[in-house]
Amino acid sequence: MARGRHRGISSGIIFILVLAVLTAGTYMAWPLLTGRGGWRLPWNLGGSGQVVRIRARQAPVSLDIRTEPGRATDQALMGNVYQTLTRPDAQGRPTPGLAQNWEVSADGLLYTFHLRNDARFADGRQLTSEDALWSLRQILNHQYQGHQDLDDLARVTNPDEATLVIRLKSPDAHLLTALSGRAGIVYDRQARVNYSTQSAGSGPYQVDDWQPGASLTLTTNKSYRGPDKASIHKVIFSYAGSPEQTVKDLNQGRLDAVVDMDPATAKQAGKAPTATPSTNNVVLAFNNEASSLLSDQHVREAVRYALDRQALADLEGGAAKALGGPLNPLSPGYDPGLQAFPFDRVQAARRSSYYAQSYYHGGLRLVYPQEFGSQVGDLISTQLKAVGIPTQVSMVDQAAFRDQVLTRHDYDMALLVMDNDDIDRFADPNSTMLFDNTEVQESWKQVKASTDQNTYAGRLRAFARQVSDLSPSDWLYERTPLVLNTPRLQGMPSSLLDRYLPLWNLRIQG
Repeated sequence: MARGRHRGISSGIIFILVLAVLTAGTYMAWPLLTGRGGWRLPWNLGGSGQVVRIRARQAPVSLDIRTEPGRATDQALMGNVYQTLTRPDAQGRPTPGLAQNWEVSADGLLYTFHLRNDARFADGRQLTSEDALWSLRQILNHQYQGHQDLDDLARVTNPDEATLVIRLKSPDAHLLTALSGRAGIVYDRQARVNYSTQSAGSGPYQVDDWQPGASLTLTTNKSYRGPDKASIHKVIFSYAGSPEQTVKDLNQGRLDAVVDMDPATAKQAGKAPTATPSTNNVVLAFNNEASSLLSDQHVREAVRYALDRQALADLEGGAAKALGGPLNPLSPGYDPGLQAFPFDRVQAARRSSYYAQSYYHGGLRLVYPQEFGSQVGDLISTQLKAVGIPTQVSMVDQAAFRDQVLTRHDYDMALLVMDNDDIDRFADPNSTMLFDNTEVQESWKQVKASTDQNTYAGRLRAFARQVSDLSPSDWLYERTPLVLNTPRLQGMPSSLLDRYLPLWNLRIQG
């Protein structure tokens, strides 16, 4: 009986072991058979379990990166959650992203991209050229953010699952840069999510929780297999808190970093924050439609001469520098010799005196988001009043600003943050500035038609001068976002952090 019972127990153990081996084999083989992601052993799930807490200046209005234009959405999600065919380096230049390399034909009309074979969406499905092709079509058909950068596409094909071929109607030297932004996002064509509150990307992070206006929590994407594997398991962005509370939270370890710090918080900080370069500029946009007083170039020039741009830049509390034209040093078309309409009250008063006070109908209406603070509106108003130009100032929340300025164009002047690449808006008569000039539009076509980077830089430089001479806006200063982090947090980016904040480089020391 004992021997029979022992033999029965042995057989049971062997059966359990065989079943376990078969189950493990099926588990490991299943991704290979279905193409839906890979497997991981339980001790290789990735992420250290560490949490990083970051206070940011502006909260996303929506997480729908397809339709939401705000840079706060870019800052949190670009690269981290949604990956692009190319991606920007520290100077904003395009480098390999989902496309590991590419070739461009001599005539600049054919771009052949070779995709990484390790890219996976958050559901584990492999990202292929079919997804990239579908995404480009979606961006164009639904006019998602970035669609205007794809106007020159003639035909897109995918000869195999790792190759994407883009043929253009005419050369576009800006295409590779455009594909590092919204135009280059590869979306999951099988995703069924509410993009305004959830995510379906291929980056090293995914959205875990979002409290509108308060916080956004990202956690590691367990399906991620690419080169940007994150070591920090969870990153929590917070968007609320007084300057005093923000500095207190940082000093007492409840925050690890404050990025794109507002001037009031910078003044409260016990140590000097670091100023970082950005491709973004603060622009005083003019409404150029016929019903606006600023449709008159004399008025526009009067405003430009009246403003002390460096004094306005100093309100940022960092190293922001006044601009002499539409582009800052991170643009290939930057011209350090362009110093248009320098601060000159005599010239401003001369131009403004062409018109009686009654001409201004109570004042030029300046509307801007409250993130800039009240001081900037007060200073602009004071400087314009000094040369005889009355001003009505309205500081509004983000929703009201979008409705009044971006949607209804009910303003004379507005403060905008514009990237160097947004200079093409001045060739679009339907943009926020409503500037319609056929010569400028033709010049921009020539800029885009450049077949090499040297030609592109030269034409862009000339275009910037042409636009500046016509003064459809005033370019105030280049942004130099302030960042302050605790000593234990390593890997914080040193540039572009107001629009591109790669979290996968973050490390906790000690």
